[in-house]
Amino acid sequence: MVKILVFSLLLSFAVFIRSVGGHIEGYLLPVATLAQIDHIEEVEGFSIRIWGQSARLRQCQFDRLEWRLGDERAYSVVDLVFEESSKVRDAGDFSFGPWRLHLTKKQLHERSYAWVYHRCHWLWHTRSRFYG
Repeated sequence: MVKILVFSLLLSFAVFIRSVGGHIEGYLLPVATLAQIDHIEEVEGFSIRIWGQSARLRQCQFDRLEWRLGDERAYSVVDLVFEESSKVRDAGDFSFGPWRLHLTKKQLHERSYAWVYHRCHWLWHTRSRFYG
């Protein structure tokens, strides 16, 4: 009975750490800096193209970029299309764009934010704040 309890507690702790580990790591040791948007172009009503710059602080494998509209409690994931060619970015400053977002300029500035996810090791995906 004690073995089952200990095993259950260890398993629960491992699941908990795996679910929040990437968030904690990204907060303490982000992979990228907050992006600075340099140029915005309106496209077909409710879409925009953006160009900007950021910096990659650590050499981790890129997984995905998730742009959101709303806040942490209630949000929707925004359609994002990388219109630039595929790239492998080294550590250091980089520019990006054009990226197409299904947002208005006002939504971009007032109600959106973005997370970038990287694989730095086998334990979890590291989540760093990218915009907002």
